[in-house]
Amino acid sequence: MTRATAVPSLDDQLTAGEFFADPYATYARLRAEDPVHWCEPWGQWVITRFEDVLAVNKDPQRFSSAGWEKRFMAELPAEVRKLPNMQRHYGTKVLSMTDPPEHTRLRRLVVRSFTPRVLEALRPSIEELVQELLDAVAGRPVFDFIEDFAYPLPAIVIARLLGAPDDARHDFMRWSKDIVDFVGTGHADSARALRNETTLREFRAFLEPVIQERRAHPRDDLMSILASTGEDGDRLTDDELVSTCIVLLFAGHETTANLLGNGLLALLRHPEQLGRLREEPGLMPTAVEELLRYDSPVQRNRRIALVDVELGRATIRRGDPVMVFMGSANRDAAKFADPDTLDVGRAPNPHQAFGHGIHFCVGAALSRLEAPIALLALLERFPRLRPADDYVARWRPNITFRGLESLELAVD
Repeated sequence: MTRATAVPSLDDQLTAGEFFADPYATYARLRAEDPVHWCEPWGQWVITRFEDVLAVNKDPQRFSSAGWEKRFMAELPAEVRKLPNMQRHYGTKVLSMTDPPEHTRLRRLVVRSFTPRVLEALRPSIEELVQELLDAVAGRPVFDFIEDFAYPLPAIVIARLLGAPDDARHDFMRWSKDIVDFVGTGHADSARALRNETTLREFRAFLEPVIQERRAHPRDDLMSILASTGEDGDRLTDDELVSTCIVLLFAGHETTANLLGNGLLALLRHPEQLGRLREEPGLMPTAVEELLRYDSPVQRNRRIALVDVELGRATIRRGDPVMVFMGSANRDAAKFADPDTLDVGRAPNPHQAFGHGIHFCVGAALSRLEAPIALLALLERFPRLRPADDYVARWRPNITFRGLESLELAVD
């Protein structure tokens, strides 16, 4: 199938407001009718079957991670397109926007900060922070899980990792939201671009003195490791380090926050699975993998085709932008039995919620550390947790990062 035979009704579904509330019905239609689909309103290919998504995610020789942001920004009016902080960030080579050999060099310098030893050392402080956040809501009959817990928890963790005090959480949450709001739409938007420009300027102003201080006086923390010189004498430039921290901010924050919000809502909507998890808390690591699959916090990746590629019944031309929807791949019946069923004991569970291949999310281990700690503590503290009366789930209008605007909970 080629662009000329695109199905208008599928484009309508992809661009409708209802898509954010439930993208999975649209994904099912796409997998069945047009799994490699040219979306005319977005001007991009939409790929939805598990094996096709996997093929693109693990093939940097044919599908590049470089250049998508510049192409996206080119949709903006000329005066907005020239915003200096956006130009500087999206023009800097970072993990998520490079191919080998640049990507190989950058990943080698970044993964030093996410070793099992470094991450496990964070466990006591995360456990303490979780209890502090739960203490703050324990006396309320109703609280907003997103605002009071899921959003601030990873923001504070990331802030600490990047050398900021806990009271910087509100800035970090705002910065994270502005960045993902800009890149999470089908088309570049001027108003969101202007907010993103302000955020990038403010975040850079915070980061630059921290970077210089850590270069001069290293500590035993993630920022010092990122700023240090590697064994081969190489190190991240100042611009590379700033842009890497920007990526770590929204990737580490949004992924964990949405995993907690989406995951808890899924459990509350499946009380039999929630009950099983309460009776068998040892299932929590397996349950987290299932929550990642069932309602993935990151729904899609973006690539640029480097050569003409035959995929399914479609011909993707060199230079075409491509979006692979992991959220759809993780509900593909060709890979998962009863994919629309939540099963906290599902194993094996080869989901692609964190991507695949050389671009597998470098912060995945941090999310997998935070989420079980947070959910176990929450379920232990509130044994009769339920959605507040009249609660209606509303989802943020973002095709990349899937997350709730709020999750109001009643504590009986």
